[in-house]
Amino acid sequence: MKKKAIILQSGGSTAVINQSLAGVIYEAKRSKTLSHLYGSRFGILGILKPNWINLLECPPRTLTALGETPSSALGSCRHQLNQRECSQAISTLKRRGVETIFIIGGNDSAQTGLKLARQARVKREKLQVIGIPKTIDNDLPGMDHAPGYGSVARFFAQTVQEAALDTRAIRYSDPVKIIETMGRDSGWITASAALGRKKYEDGPHLLYFPERPFHLSKFLQDVKRVYKRFGFAVIVISETIRDHHGKRIGSPASVVAKDQFGHAYVEGTAQYLCHFLESKMGVRARFDKPGTIQRMAMAYISKVDQKEAFGCGVHAVRLMRRSESGVMVAMKRFSNKPYRIQYDMVSLEQVAGHEKALPANFINRAGNDVTDAFKRYALPLTGPMPHNHVSFV
Repeated sequence: MKKKAIILQSGGSTAVINQSLAGVIYEAKRSKTLSHLYGSRFGILGILKPNWINLLECPPRTLTALGETPSSALGSCRHQLNQRECSQAISTLKRRGVETIFIIGGNDSAQTGLKLARQARVKREKLQVIGIPKTIDNDLPGMDHAPGYGSVARFFAQTVQEAALDTRAIRYSDPVKIIETMGRDSGWITASAALGRKKYEDGPHLLYFPERPFHLSKFLQDVKRVYKRFGFAVIVISETIRDHHGKRIGSPASVVAKDQFGHAYVEGTAQYLCHFLESKMGVRARFDKPGTIQRMAMAYISKVDQKEAFGCGVHAVRLMRRSESGVMVAMKRFSNKPYRIQYDMVSLEQVAGHEKALPANFINRAGNDVTDAFKRYALPLTGPMPHNHVSFV
C-alpha cells in the first residue's frame, strides 16, 4: 500500500527553498511511492489548523515554475511547538493516515522535527521525520553547506562590488560605506562579500564577524588606514557583531524583540557605526542594509545552489524509501577541483539548537578580512563571477 506524506517549509525563506519542494514532488511522482503528498500551508501552523493541499496534483509546468520562484510557496512561520501542540500535530497526522513528514528548514526547524519524532516515540505512533536543510546563514552542523547560502553569497559578492564602485566614484562627498548583512550569530554571509573582489583596492576593504570581538578603537584605526590609502572605504559587518563583553554593537536600542525561539531581532548596527565614524573622522558615512531582500534576489541566483537544493529534495524521498527517520539531508564535499558533493544525512539531534561558526582559518589574523582558504571553500558554491569592472578614478 502506498504511503501518505506531508511537507512543510519553515523559518526564513530563501531564493531556492522551492527547489527543494520541487525535488520532493518530482521524486515522489517519479518513484510512485506515495498516494498523497500533502503541502502544509504556513509551516507547522498548517498541521495544527489543518490547512493542506495535495501536491501530487501539480502539473509539470507548475513544478518547473515552482523551482524558479523565490520565497516559500507553501508559506512559512516561526513557531515553537509546546507539548500540547506536539501531541495535537501527531494526532492530526495519524487521523489522516500520514506516516511521513518532510520539514524544509534550519536549526529551529530541526528542533520542531526532533520534538515530533520524540513525542511520536513516547506515544508509540508511527511517524517518519525527515529534515531538508535550508538557511542563508550556512550554520547547520554536520554538512559542508546548506541550500540558500550559495545564492546569498553570490548576491553579496556582486552587490558589494557595485556599492564599492559607487563609493569610489562619489568619494569626495560620501567616502565611507558600511553594508550590514544578516547571518544570526555566524559570519558566513559577511565573509561572502569578499568573493567578488579582484584587487584589495576594489573593496570591500574591511569585514567584521560575530566570531571575533569587535573593538571600536581598532575599527576606527582600520577605517582611517584604508581611507588614508584609497580616499574611500567600504566595510561589511554582520548585524550581530559584539564587543569583548558579548554586548551587541549599538545595543540596547538595537535589540527590539525576540522570536519564539529566543533569537533577537537586531536593528541599527550599521547606522550606529556610521554616526560613530562621522563624529571621529569628520567625513560622511552611509550605510546599506539589504535586509530580507538578500534572501530573495533571483537576479543573483547561484545555479549550483538551485541544483543542489533540488537534489536535497530528491534525496529526502530516497531516505523515506529507506525507512530513515529523525534525520536531515546533508551535503558532503569530496572534491574541490572539480567541485563535487554527495548527498548524505545527519541526525536531527546534531542539528537542532546548534550552530556552525565560521572556522578560525577562514578569518585573517587581524580579524577584519577572509583568507584564501575561505575563498577556495565558497567560490564553487556561487558559480562564476562577472568580469572585471573598469574605473578611471
